Amino acid sequence: MIDLPRVIGHRGAAALAPENTLGGFARAAELGCTWVEFDVHLTRDDVPVVVHDRNMQRTTGRDQMIDDAHSLQLPDLDAGSWFDPYWADERIPTLAQALDACLVLGLRPNIEIKASSGHRRAMASAVGHMIRERWPAERPLPLVSSFSVRALYHLRTVAAEIPLGLLMWQKPRRFWRLHAKVLGCASIHVDNTLATPALIARVHARGRKVAVYVVNDPEEAQRLFDLGVDTVFTDALDRVCFGLEPPASTLG
Repeated sequence: MIDLPRVIGHRGAAALAPENTLGGFARAAELGCTWVEFDVHLTRDDVPVVVHDRNMQRTTGRDQMIDDAHSLQLPDLDAGSWFDPYWADERIPTLAQALDACLVLGLRPNIEIKASSGHRRAMASAVGHMIRERWPAERPLPLVSSFSVRALYHLRTVAAEIPLGLLMWQKPRRFWRLHAKVLGCASIHVDNTLATPALIARVHARGRKVAVYVVNDPEEAQRLFDLGVDTVFTDALDRVCFGLEPPASTLG
């Protein structure tokens, strides 16, 4: 079973710094966060890079699909000013840069393979090979998650040792328990509307963790923990991390 923290920084520290940037990861670490989640797409030249939207318009002002862009174009794009002028020096990092930053900052990453483009096999292969290349053997491995079951199966064939998380939204996908079993998933990640006592019990009965996204209200986070949820993803690390009661095992 994977050792997940109670709180994971969503896209770094997305309410406090531009999402999916090295500066955002540093901000999460400053707040005492030990894990960050971020998203990966492939560029036209098959370089895995950290960005959420397939179209880069929202965070860079460039109306272009990431899989149509060459990786050499990305250092010219400002990925921080949309959030605040203070962050104007932020760029779209490569996965290699993100992993290196996590190592320096003492963060463990949850890498989400985006399912919005048709390059799932190539993305899974690139992510698996990059983790093997950049992540030290003596450090606990990153967790890789996706809404795409196909991407997770591809990753499993490339790097069987990497822990996986199955993402679900709206109602649970058909055969999700079978997929989780065959893939050997360490965790199931769901929207808070799916985090029912019945689902939590089913997941825990099979030795897996339940993680819920995206929870920015400390009272809602506490409600989910009281139900038995293991982890929440949050943009608002400053509010959620410090607005929770200690785990029951540490009280008294």
